[in-house]
Amino acid sequence: MTTKRRRRIRSLVCPGCAATGSMRQILYGMPDPDFFDFEIYAVGGCCMSPDGIDPDVRCKECHWEGFRKDLS
Repeated sequence: MTTKRRRRIRSLVCPGCAATGSMRQILYGMPDPDFFDFEIYAVGGCCMSPDGIDPDVRCKECHWEGFRKDLS
């Protein structure tokens, strides 16, 4: 059985602005601004779609949002 390793999120290239190192994982919910690390994660809001099509990565530079599995 072969397993495919995911690339580090910081090595992904943004399809919106071509920046490298600007992609952040989106976390949904209401973070406490005193403890939430905005440099590592992006806030996705407090509500998620019931159909499960919410993006999981966002570019820090241009705010492009999408799915990590679609990025190379």
